[in-house]
Amino acid sequence: MLTHIPIPDDITAVVLDLDGTIYRKPKMALYMLLKQWCHLPSLIAERRWRKAQRKALREGKLMPSMPVSEQWYRQNYLPSMVDIIAKHYQPQPWLQPLISECKRRHIQLIILSDYEAATAKLQALGIDPKLFDLILSTGDFSTIKPDPQLGEIIAGYLLSGQSDATHKKNNAAIIWQHVLFIGDREDTDGMLAHALGAQFTLA
Repeated sequence: MLTHIPIPDDITAVVLDLDGTIYRKPKMALYMLLKQWCHLPSLIAERRWRKAQRKALREGKLMPSMPVSEQWYRQNYLPSMVDIIAKHYQPQPWLQPLISECKRRHIQLIILSDYEAATAKLQALGIDPKLFDLILSTGDFSTIKPDPQLGEIIAGYLLSGQSDATHKKNNAAIIWQHVLFIGDREDTDGMLAHALGAQFTLA
């Protein structure tokens, strides 16, 4: 089991994936199936939709709209996932040391989740959301990883604290090689990091 993730000396910001990275999620599909059995068609449609989204992104096509009820997704599906996390999962052992090191070195710490309700999930894991400088969900921007447009969103935040002189000096662009992405999927988290020119650690 991974207990420590080294942060290179040149890193100024760390971007963390949430589901599958901050906590491992074995049997999540089974737990969701048991909890949402009466909504099985919606569960299947949601899974197929996410796969279709990634395929469309890879092929440069328009990503399909969500085929399930927004009300069910927001008021039933996501709360069920949060409840399952609270009952069955714990943070990875490397997380707290990593957070402490980021705070000590004044490294900005960002959550970039593939699912919404990221703040509620952190709380379900017993993690204070205030430990993070920014919490983002790809769904809030109607896209998914590894869409490089997510880099513009993150860059906008990382640049927001800089002076106008620094903006001009850097031509309004952050130095991506000083940003470390940490995630559990090479084909999403890793591809986004590589597309932006950032560093990546598979966790």
